[in-house]
Amino acid sequence: MTNPLPRPMIIDTDGGVDDALAIVMALNSEHIDLKAITVLAGNIDVHQAAKNVLRVIDIVGPEQSPLVAKGCTKPLVNPPFYAAGIHGSDGLGELDQFKNADGSPRYPALTTEAATEDAVEVLLKAAKAYGNDLTIVALGPLTNLAMALEKDRPTLQKVGRIVIMGGAVKVPGNISAAAEFNFFVDPHAAQVVMESGIPLTLVGLDVAMQAPLARKDVEAYAQQNPSNVSQFIVDCTGIYMAFYRENEGFHGCYLHDPLAVGVAINSSLVTTEPVYMVVETEGRFTSGMSLADLRDRRDEATFPPNVDACLGVDTERFLKLFYDLIQP
Repeated sequence: MTNPLPRPMIIDTDGGVDDALAIVMALNSEHIDLKAITVLAGNIDVHQAAKNVLRVIDIVGPEQSPLVAKGCTKPLVNPPFYAAGIHGSDGLGELDQFKNADGSPRYPALTTEAATEDAVEVLLKAAKAYGNDLTIVALGPLTNLAMALEKDRPTLQKVGRIVIMGGAVKVPGNISAAAEFNFFVDPHAAQVVMESGIPLTLVGLDVAMQAPLARKDVEAYAQQNPSNVSQFIVDCTGIYMAFYRENEGFHGCYLHDPLAVGVAINSSLVTTEPVYMVVETEGRFTSGMSLADLRDRRDEATFPPNVDACLGVDTERFLKLFYDLIQP
């Protein structure tokens, strides 16, 4: 029995720490043909986010590097809202602080740059070229995808599926009581995507918070498997994990974005429920809230399910996949 051909994929990212871990997984997966990484503002501004993506590619050193293209510099309506306090001032754990034994920078200046193509154009070209075979994994706010829909809805609707790290169905938000960060940053874009008619899988906080990565486990892994990649994972997660230690009493982090890539590789890692979902765009207290209709008497004729929401995850199998794919 032959292995199926790797699936064409685009990752759309805002270049933070857990995004970086997700990209490492995708670059190392034989099941993924990563055609491009499109970048937008979210955790950090779009230019720094693109540098962070290029940094990850440089560290992993894949045989064939995906195209990296910059897109939206701000949300559709709201002002930019960054997360430098969580991810570090560079969005990647402040890598400038790390030195080699001889005092030289552990992460020297990059020699690569993002492509001149616009991310929205890259998304539409890929949708046209690969159609139903294409999976888009959205790890940041959904601004690039919303712009692609506004520019050429019929073309983007050709894609097979969008796996979205975002939202919360049965659990509280993480940036407010109501909202998950990506949807909070650009609720208008999230709602545009909800209304797209494209098959959507939502990897929200319901499952992401069930995929913890402890600091002690990361450090032990790096000691047992020394490499540029394992050292990078230790370095870039330091500030991110310290945030969770100080705010939640857990010295580690949750693998939000890596889980989305995991689901794109193997959907059996999660259990899903089809729901009708909208995203609140105007609420004074609830902006960015992902509201799923969970009533027993749902009006599915008028409001058919538009999202497969992940509500359960096989944490043990996912963590095995994660560790398998971060090995150099």
